[in-house]
Amino acid sequence: MSAIDVAQQAVRPGQLRAVIYARVSTEEQAKGYGIEAGEKRARRYIEKKDWAYITTFADEGVSGSLDWTEREDLNRLMEMAQQTPRPFDVVVVPEGRAIGRADRAYYPWVWKLEDLGVFVADAKLDIDNTTDEGRDKMREEANFAFKEYTRIRSRTQGGVQEHAEDGGYTGGYVPFAYRVENMGKKRESRLVPDVCGHGEGCRERHELPVAKRGRVLFVEHRNWDKAADLLNAESLFTRSGVPWSGNNLRNVLTGDALLHAQQVFRKKSKAKLDRNGKPLHGEEVVIDLPPVFTDQEREELKAACLMAAKGPALNGGRAYPISGRFTCLCGGTYTGWNPTGKRSPKYRCNKGGPQCKLVPAEAMEKDVWRRVQEALSDLDRLERVAAAWIGMAAQRDVNFEDRIKELDTKIERQKKTVKVTRAVAIGEALDRGLDEAEAAQEAIDAVRPLKKQLAGLEKLRADTAQWQKEATETTMRAEDLMKLAKAAQERFGRLSLEKQARLLTLLEAEVTVTASAPQGKAGVRCSLIAWFRENEYQVPELTDEAWERVKDVIPPAPGRDARRALAGMLEKVRTGVAWGKLPKEYGDGQALRKVNAGWMTGVWPAVMERLKGLPGAEPFDPTPIPPTHIRLWVMPELLLGNNVHLDACVSHPA
Repeated sequence: MSAIDVAQQAVRPGQLRAVIYARVSTEEQAKGYGIEAGEKRARRYIEKKDWAYITTFADEGVSGSLDWTEREDLNRLMEMAQQTPRPFDVVVVPEGRAIGRADRAYYPWVWKLEDLGVFVADAKLDIDNTTDEGRDKMREEANFAFKEYTRIRSRTQGGVQEHAEDGGYTGGYVPFAYRVENMGKKRESRLVPDVCGHGEGCRERHELPVAKRGRVLFVEHRNWDKAADLLNAESLFTRSGVPWSGNNLRNVLTGDALLHAQQVFRKKSKAKLDRNGKPLHGEEVVIDLPPVFTDQEREELKAACLMAAKGPALNGGRAYPISGRFTCLCGGTYTGWNPTGKRSPKYRCNKGGPQCKLVPAEAMEKDVWRRVQEALSDLDRLERVAAAWIGMAAQRDVNFEDRIKELDTKIERQKKTVKVTRAVAIGEALDRGLDEAEAAQEAIDAVRPLKKQLAGLEKLRADTAQWQKEATETTMRAEDLMKLAKAAQERFGRLSLEKQARLLTLLEAEVTVTASAPQGKAGVRCSLIAWFRENEYQVPELTDEAWERVKDVIPPAPGRDARRALAGMLEKVRTGVAWGKLPKEYGDGQALRKVNAGWMTGVWPAVMERLKGLPGAEPFDPTPIPPTHIRLWVMPELLLGNNVHLDACVSHPA
């Protein structure tokens, strides 16, 4: 702001203050076009208009199809435009394409500035929106830019669509057990099974034998983790050379390519749609691939998948709620791991690097579930989220209703102009002695440019109505979240691991490790620490107030300071130090160990009941877990029960 303040001091009374917005796309950068040329043009335009130059905002390598909220510097410009007092009066762009090639990028931005009292000027065309004539010219320029963008996009995407419809390789991901034949040859590339054609003695590694062996192992055992372990034991690894996980093997074998011998190009579920709900860049195309498995092998695989789905979710007969949605520091995915069912359950990273440590499942799941409960039951927090959501929608909102009324007026005026022009043209033609057919043709020629303008206005009106609808729906979703915050009066109850897994799936939970786990201490499991953790007790400080609460329930012991003994045992719970290594100030640690054994049945429950409500620290964790970030997609319609019944998931549905 300091540089802007300096520029403001040079402004004469009544002089308009101008800022520049320049943009180039990645394609334009590749052709050698930069921000500088456009900025120079805009600076010359400002000098010509005798406006005061304030500063420049520039977005490099940014597509013109993005709206202003998705461009870093343009978003900064808009934030400043909403300040009071405003630091500028007009935004100068080198040419209309800097605003955007798509109507969605162009109009809401210009209208938002108009609502704020800020004008827009196009330096190339020497027009601005301070007058109706200038606004009409700017609209015509934007329509031309949008048609150009659509034409380029259609030509590029049309070739890809045609190649897909011919069964060709369209680029991107190559399914496992396949390779690209005729790679780099235009219109000739195809996906074919990755089988060795070099004969015996070839040392190249091919994926087809790995996929076939993986299918056999899963069909035999109907357990993804066991099939993955056996595949790894045979040194048949993934494409990147790391060991298989059950999840990874399942995704590969049950994908479209291996299970159905197909690849879907432009899936309907992921396609961008136009305002009529049709795919923007082409229809979905199912590309038939040469099959890797025979029909019988595919049927066996489907039957085995069905049988596995009826059994336990993961290995060892135990469900792992965050398996597959738990991301390691290395970028890999943690999955449940306990191949024999006899070890303590763990989560294992599918990349298996040296820095990827096993994570204790019970401690990790308990931490995640506690935080999920807090997030879904914290009314204040949910209300803040909803308020922020509604606030963001309001900040981006444009007064679409006024724009629609304005466009309706212009459309009616344009229709009347067409009628009058047609009537006048016919009358003048007849007066000149032309016959009716010739007069009608002259009328058609006379109104053609007017009807073209009318079509542009009607299209803009339809687009604006769609944008208004989208803005309204955003606000309604935010209001639904507010209802959720008010309706969630009870906490979720304790759920089984299977039900936790279901709810986390519905919420699309994402758990991401943010740092390595602290180093744990090896040793014999401490029953006192375990008791504190199982009962979810905090470890209080033994202050004078705390001692007064509990001293009458501590059994007397000749020759021992009871308060010091209790403080020593709490120190043991807090730090995890071995009994024999307790500081001497607490007395003989081994003696305290024997005292603790006698307290477990009655004294400790009474002590902790008396100390309830006092602040304290977490008990020592003998199996530390890594710090994580948890993201939930809170869907109001889900948690409010409009579409999904949660009574099977939670004991107290909100």
